[in-house]
Amino acid sequence: MHVLPRSLSPLRAIPQRIGLLICVATGCLVGAAQAANLPQQRQAFLQAEQALRGGQNGDYQRLKHSLQDYPLLPYIEYAELPGNLSGSNGDLVRRFLNRYPDGPLTDRLRSAWLLQLASQQRWREFLDFYQPSKSTELRCHHLAALIATGQREQAFSQVEPLWRVGRSQPDACDPVFDAWIGAGRVTARLAWARIALAIDAGESGLARYLKRFLNTGDQAWVERWLQVRANPGLILGAGEFSSPHPWREAILVSGLERLAHQQPQRTPDAWEILKRRYRFDAEQQTAARHAVALAYLRFLQPEALERLAGVDGADDPDIQRKRILLALEKNDWVHVLSWIDALRPADRASAQWRYWKGRALQQLGRRGEAQTLLAQVAQDRTYYAFLAADRSGQDYYLVDKPLQVDPALLRRMANQGSALRAQELLALGRTTDARREWRSLTRDLDAGSLKVAARLAADWGWRDQAIFTLARSDSWDDLALRFPLEHLDLVNRQASENGIQTPWVLAVMRQESAFAEDAQSPVGARGLMQLMPATARQVAQRLGQSRPDGMDLFRPETNIPLGAAYLSQIYQRLDRHPVLATAAYNAGPGRVAQWLPDRTLDADIWVETIPFRETRTYVQRVMAYAVIYEKRLGRKPGSIVQRMRPIAGAQDHGGNA
Repeated sequence: MHVLPRSLSPLRAIPQRIGLLICVATGCLVGAAQAANLPQQRQAFLQAEQALRGGQNGDYQRLKHSLQDYPLLPYIEYAELPGNLSGSNGDLVRRFLNRYPDGPLTDRLRSAWLLQLASQQRWREFLDFYQPSKSTELRCHHLAALIATGQREQAFSQVEPLWRVGRSQPDACDPVFDAWIGAGRVTARLAWARIALAIDAGESGLARYLKRFLNTGDQAWVERWLQVRANPGLILGAGEFSSPHPWREAILVSGLERLAHQQPQRTPDAWEILKRRYRFDAEQQTAARHAVALAYLRFLQPEALERLAGVDGADDPDIQRKRILLALEKNDWVHVLSWIDALRPADRASAQWRYWKGRALQQLGRRGEAQTLLAQVAQDRTYYAFLAADRSGQDYYLVDKPLQVDPALLRRMANQGSALRAQELLALGRTTDARREWRSLTRDLDAGSLKVAARLAADWGWRDQAIFTLARSDSWDDLALRFPLEHLDLVNRQASENGIQTPWVLAVMRQESAFAEDAQSPVGARGLMQLMPATARQVAQRLGQSRPDGMDLFRPETNIPLGAAYLSQIYQRLDRHPVLATAAYNAGPGRVAQWLPDRTLDADIWVETIPFRETRTYVQRVMAYAVIYEKRLGRKPGSIVQRMRPIAGAQDHGGNA
């Protein structure tokens, strides 16, 4: 999640209320005198930053002196560090790291300093400062440091996991690989292992580079494999594969898998030919049968269900799921039931498959068994539980248990360095840095401590972090914390004006942004309802409003009206069907039109067969969240099954789709 520039953060209202709010909610987590002094220190901090940037050293030192007990003092001292960490800056870096041993600034400084040391090949200093890292670049520099300081064997023992990847590694790894290769550590086995990964990842250039570690005969087989990936039909040419080779069968199975994607109709017959010509081991046979099963599922010939019954997919969750979905689409409840019963026990126990088993039992007239199973599934607060409740005549499970947190634990956490810094950064509207501090604070917490942190974030009014932090604790019963009623007056008004329901708008907002006003997706969707700027401009034009600029979309007073209007537009366009409109809000109306069934289909089946996992999960969550929001608004939740009426076939939608 990206965030706004600090000067435009939507959390700009926090400074006026944060001190009072914290005291009221948690019994005054900071001393009254310190809390009263925070506005002055905040102002001095901003002035100190300006003085430092302007080179006004005297003013800067005076202001810094007044900030010795201010939570954001590390940010001032970090800004003091030279922009070019070179020469004799090691003492400055060490002092900062010793004074502030944890937090995002510490991690950032250590990484920057290590990269600087590596660029200067100051390897002994590098080892002195290095700590285990997830960064591949730093890991490779660490191994280079070990090699340079005479610890070659220790370094070489750690190279293989970096080598066994199907993509090119950072340039920092090249000297390490060169030393490792020069020491004769690359065997044909290791070369083939990486070539296989590279070809599977579509990295043909890397695969060709790696050929140099093989003999001439093996190099020809690598080229043959690359040709098969480009033209999988070549696997049926007997002459190309007449000579035995340790990788021959693996190449053929790889080609069969490719054929299943490009020409699925040819795949079953191709496998029949291949298994008569060559000897495949058990793992290769399983992979080949998987390819055949996926091919059946892709071209959906009339006898696909019967043919799939003869394909061994008992250990393949992908095949298991897809063949159940195919049976659902065809309303073949006998196969639905038998294939759910064939699932592994752990999968069969999920709410998803217990619900569908209950549905199958109902459809097959085994109503007593269905009632018992669906009533069990209904004892939860999820999409499948709500569907099961409706189909078994149960009430929705909507118990709301506010989170109970020990005030002493809350005070202790609030006074930790990262918490104090996050709080002040929020007060300054610097949400990017605040989130970094929050991640540092909560990174290694156990479930109980995460609940305390979630309560603290909620007390600050930091809705998205309260939601995300509580979810990590596997605690789900505080509905007020998990489903806040933010901007309710504005949402009510816009829902009414656009002819849609308030719980639905809140549910979309909850799923899109978790009420982070400054949310921005990797593709550029912005704000509470995650509007793309182009979409927002089109909606505004239809409404006869001025075109919003990109920053406008981070303001609730702009984002919510445009988001509600867009939701209403696609709702009207898609036959006033909330399921289709919800899917279209995530994936676009064009894609939803492509996904419409050929004939009328129950909405729960249609949702289950949405080809994009992201959209499928999105729709399920929004439908469930709408039920919960009806409860939060003091209403009796309506039936989710009635809301999810059958999806008309594509021919019945006419031009509306």
